[in-house]
Amino acid sequence: MKKTVAKYPANSRVPPPGSRSDLRLEDSRVAELLDIASQVFLENGFASASMNEIARLSNSSKTTFYSRFPTKEKLFIAVMERRMETVLGEVTAPLPAESPIDVALKEYGTRFLRFALSDEQITLLRIISMESVRFPELGERFYELGPKRGQTFLAGYFQEQIKLGHLVRDDPWTMAEHLISLLSGGLVRWRILGLQTGTRTKDKQQEHVAGVLKVFLRAYGTPTPIKGYKMTRSRK
Repeated sequence: MKKTVAKYPANSRVPPPGSRSDLRLEDSRVAELLDIASQVFLENGFASASMNEIARLSNSSKTTFYSRFPTKEKLFIAVMERRMETVLGEVTAPLPAESPIDVALKEYGTRFLRFALSDEQITLLRIISMESVRFPELGERFYELGPKRGQTFLAGYFQEQIKLGHLVRDDPWTMAEHLISLLSGGLVRWRILGLQTGTRTKDKQQEHVAGVLKVFLRAYGTPTPIKGYKMTRSRK
């Protein structure tokens, strides 16, 4: 079968895919394209989102748009990557090693819940949960970009706190997993199901964080009392 080669008129404003001018256009417009795509995905879900509609709303030529994002899956991954970079940049802001551990973890827990319970993040999690069975790469990429990096960050902080004697000598990766599970468990899980929306208030979130830290520090804190908590359990 003879292969058809697309030709572009000399006066065409749409350059051939891969040309230098086309790449410059893509790089300058990619943030805008992803912002619009994010809005369409969050409002309509993955299945109902239209690639043609996103291209139209972004005022982008289909040639340029599809050369950058040839499939809906690749576009959604790009949207998710951009979102998670923003979230991780905020949630994993450095925790001062010299600050009291309860103060540092309270700040971390507050930041974590603020993003985890946001409408955008909850909607994103719903979409990922629905599509990851059919599209396994989506779930894997989300884990690598978000939960894994967040747990790695927290484990590094716990490693330093162990060295300083503020936490017992245990596996920092497991510690991080336990803290994140305690923080996100009920609140985020029920929000994904559309329940307990009242827990999004600042007071309720602070109450939740305080309860989580009380349990966590009883399990992993050193016998020396930490400000704000009474240690009733020690480890040998």
